[in-house]
Parts: sequence; C-alpha cells; structure tokens
Amino acid sequence: MIKHFIIIIFLFISLSGSTNDLKFLTKEEIQWIRDLPRDIKIGITQVPNQILLSKNHNYKGFSIDLFHIIEKKLHLKFQYCYFETWEKLVSAAKKNQVDIIFLAQKTTSRLQYLYFTDTILTLQNKLIVNINNKFHTLDELKKHKLAITSGSALQEYIHYYYPEIIIIPTKNELQSLKYVVSKKADATVLELVRASYYMSKYNLNNLVISSDIEYNYYLSIASSKELPELNLILSKTLKKIKQKEIASLKLKWGYIKEKKAFLDKQTIIYLSIAFGIIIPFSIYLFIINNRLKKEIQEKKKVLERVVKLRDSKLSQMSEIIGIIAHQWRQPLNNLSLLVQLLVSKHKKGTLDDKLMEYFESNSKKQITLMSKTVDDFRNMFQINEEQEVFDLKIMINNLLSVMQPTLNKYKIQIDLHMKDDSYLLQGYQSMLLQIIMNIINNAKDALIESDKEEKIIKITLSRSGNEKVIAIYDNAGGIDEEIIDKIFDPYFSTKKQKNGTGLGLYMSKTIIEERMKGKITVRNEKEGALFEIRLT
Repeated sequence: MIKHFIIIIFLFISLSGSTNDLKFLTKEEIQWIRDLPRDIKIGITQVPNQILLSKNHNYKGFSIDLFHIIEKKLHLKFQYCYFETWEKLVSAAKKNQVDIIFLAQKTTSRLQYLYFTDTILTLQNKLIVNINNKFHTLDELKKHKLAITSGSALQEYIHYYYPEIIIIPTKNELQSLKYVVSKKADATVLELVRASYYMSKYNLNNLVISSDIEYNYYLSIASSKELPELNLILSKTLKKIKQKEIASLKLKWGYIKEKKAFLDKQTIIYLSIAFGIIIPFSIYLFIINNRLKKEIQEKKKVLERVVKLRDSKLSQMSEIIGIIAHQWRQPLNNLSLLVQLLVSKHKKGTLDDKLMEYFESNSKKQITLMSKTVDDFRNMFQINEEQEVFDLKIMINNLLSVMQPTLNKYKIQIDLHMKDDSYLLQGYQSMLLQIIMNIINNAKDALIESDKEEKIIKITLSRSGNEKVIAIYDNAGGIDEEIIDKIFDPYFSTKKQKNGTGLGLYMSKTIIEERMKGKITVRNEKEGALFEIRLT
C-alpha cells in the first residue's frame, strides 16, 4: 500500500515539474504536445556541419545538438527521417511526409507549404572556381556552367536573377565541388564550413574562393503548414534557449563570425558615403521645398493638398531609403575590411603593387554593387507616363524582393499565391507598383500595432473572366466598419498619430479607376481587411 502511494506521489511531482518547465507555452499548446498521436518527424540530409552521418548511421552536427536541447525543453522525442538528397527532403515536406525540415532558407515557393522560425544561422556564400578559371562574379558566369544542388533555394535564386547562367543540377554539394574540380562545371556556390569539410574529407584540390556573392543563407527551422501549432511552439522554445548556448553550438561546429574592427579609416569611409548621399538629397529637398513655397504663394486654395502630397512622398522615400540602406550594409562592410587590410599592410611595410591591384579590383566590385542597387530602385520606381505591356507576376515578385527585409524585421510573413505562369497587362507599371507598395505598407503598419503573434500578409493574383485580380489581405483585425466606406476619401486618414496624409488611398483609387479603367475595393474578412484591384 505504502509502495503504491509513493509511486503515485512520484508521478504527480514529475507531471507537475514537467508542466512548470513548459510555462512559456499556453495551456492549449501544452495539451497539443500531450495529444500528439506519434513522434514529430524531422527530415534531415547530410549538410556539413549541420547534419553529419557517421559510419554506424548515427547523426551528429549543429542541428542535431540544437534539437536535443529542444527535446529537453519540450519533454518530447523527435523521429529523424534521413533522405539521400536535399531535393528528396523538400519533396517529402511538400507531401507532408515530414513535419520539420531541420534548417532551411525561406523562399517565396516554400512559404506556400512551410512556416519558418526566426533566423538561427546566417551563412555567407562564396563563389568557388577551379584554380585555372578567372571568374570573379556571377555576372561573369553568363552562358557558363554553374553546379548547384537540385531543389535548393540557391538554385531558385540563380534561375530567377541570372537566367543566362547554365545551371548544372547536382544531387548534393559534394558532387558540385567534384564537377568544378573535373571542369564539368565552371564554378559552384557554397559556404565555407561545407566547402572545407568536403575538400578535406575527399581530398579535393585545385579549388579557390573567387569572391563573396550577394546571396546569403538565413537559415530557420521550417515546419509544415498542416501543423501551425508546431511553428508557434518551436519559435517560443528557441526564444527560451540562452544565446550563450546557441553561441557555444556555433563555436563547436565551426560557425564563427569574425568581430568587426573599427578604425578611423572606416569611420571616414562611412561619413564620406553618408555625406555623399545626404548633401545631394538635401539639395533636392531644398529645391522641392522652394517650388512648393512658390505654388503656395500663387495658389493658396491648394495649400493643404500640396503639403500633404509632399509628406506622403517623403514617407515613401523614407521607406525606400531604409531598404537601400539594408542592401548597402554588406558592400560597405566589405569596403571597410579592404581598407583595414590596406592600412595593416602599410603599417607593416608589406604594401606592394599586387595588393594595391587586389584592393582596386575588389573596391570597384563593391562600389559597382552599390551603384547597381541604386539603379535597380530608380528603374523600379521611375514614372512612365506612357502605357506599357508588363507581367504582373514579375512586377509583384520584384517588389516583394525589395520589401522583404523590412517585413522580416517585424516578423511579417508573406503568403503569395499566383495560379498562372504569366499575367500580361497593358498600363502604367510604376504607378501600379507604388499603389501595391502603399497597400502593403498600410498592412505592415496595422500588423505592427496589432497584438497578433503570427503576422501575415496574403497576396493572391488570379483571373476572373477578362480581368486580372490582385487581392491583398492581412490578419491585423480589419478596418472599423464605421469608417471603412470613407478610406478612399481625400484627406481621410486612420494614421493621425503618425502624421498620415490621407492621400495614399485616394490617389490609388483615382489612378486605378480614371487612368487604368479598373476598380479598387476594400472589405473586412475574418481576421482582417481585404483590398482587391481589378484590371483588364
């Protein structure tokens, strides 16, 4: 009798302790874990040093150690499902044969069937070539062969941004490196930890790093959209893991980020670039302001509209400048490192012509990249008063690639649905682009103010008869029914606390209905507002 009593007390204490350990979860999430009919399946494949397969078929690596910590935090057991190639793993995730992909890059296509946690690993990709090749950038590889793992996010990126590069699909990164060694391919793209592992283990020689590329890996734990609770639980659990534990795992498996050194020379570079932007921009604003003052003197009746139009434009420009600043961060850092190298060699008395040529060449590359960023933005937002034929799908993808860093900052997910391959339209592309950007920004602001843990903007492109329909929906709670019929009125704004001009949606409606002969509407649905643009 006493023995049974002691067992009951022990079980009670164990269950109570387990519940206390999970106090960072809601009662519903804890119950969801307890009600699991089976172990959670994690899809894995060999990716040094994230997943490594030993001879006796045991798994080790950064991701395995991380999931062991998560297992302890959640008091559950994961089942690891090994796949020979990354392509087979992704295919299994699409078919819901696994619940989790150990670490994956977030892409537009993957967002259709996967949720992602915050970034866990950030990895710099390198262009790796045969020692006898002289390719320095992806642009130089046009019409040449690039070996890339089939089904990877990198393959998707290269295919979209560098369509003239000949992609040689491989089953894994090891095969990609071997293709470069044997000259079956001219180059491959890989991050250092994986490249070093394969080259050392398989004695691969005659390979060199040519340069960094602008596409980095921002790796997160991905989970099936069929199990939305799992993504929330994983995200909360990762936040409970101490940063020192994550840093220790990174050090253990070779994911070490060099500390930035700050020198006076670097500060001078930053200030020079900053003033190079601010002074011309200030002059531009000064000219615009003077023009506005003259218009105010000549036309007092339109004073309020002119001022509000200016504020609206400046707000949009501020958003664009913020995005440009994000894109410039990496080349600025690279320039800083080049200058530090130059200063260091000069102090040591080892500065020679070869290093100066290296400095000149690589500096030009970074400056060209920054210049290309500005040109891309200018071309994207340049107003064309003449109608043109363009593809809505390409336009929206280009816009989202620009806005993604800002949306990521506030943990806002984009759920993109495009049913057809092409949506050709004749109209004013740049005006339509700015209208869609304005609606997405409004949704972003509403989501930031909301208390939603999972913030989503859903964009759908479809056809209805002869019409192309663009639907933009957010889950921020919707628009007050008392004012929803007024939001397209001039000067009406729900952003008085943020100096809203009330002209954005009014001008959007005017351009869509008067210039493009379309229709724009808004209504509340379920958890948020749905904007719909119809064009022929």
